Amino acid sequence: MTLADRVADQELRLLRGLTSGAIASGVVGAAALAVGLVPGRRAAFAFGRQTLAWAAVDGVIAALGRRGSSRPENDGDARDRARRMRTITAVNAVADVGYVAGGLALARWKPSLRADGVAVVIQGAFLLVLDTWHARAFGQLARDAGAAVAEDAPDTATTAG
Repeated sequence: MTLADRVADQELRLLRGLTSGAIASGVVGAAALAVGLVPGRRAAFAFGRQTLAWAAVDGVIAALGRRGSSRPENDGDARDRARRMRTITAVNAVADVGYVAGGLALARWKPSLRADGVAVVIQGAFLLVLDTWHARAFGQLARDAGAAVAEDAPDTATTAG
């Protein structure tokens, strides 16, 4: 399997993970929203609403990612894409920490938004795991590509003359 194939496969795994998360959030959010329609269950309604909103956002991002994805043309492009995806997912992981912290703040300091805060914490934690996992995987692909390029480079000590 070429580096380009491995990078394309890793991108597909990332998008599948995000799609699976969107589907799970949609199911849980719809169920919570239905429970929240019962009088006196406003927290369930708020949790469901927030979870469905995240499901929609994740679903749109995954769909756009699939629509715009293509296999890198060569190993150089694959190395560059692995580096770019490592950076994107690492930056996203930092944002995910912010989601968790923001959700905790909502849940703790604003009782009327507690259920929304819990939903944000759960979503942020899911995204943190997803993004961290893939940042490491893309980083490893980029390192593998760098090592392969170094192995293919001519040895200047033996070719100099």
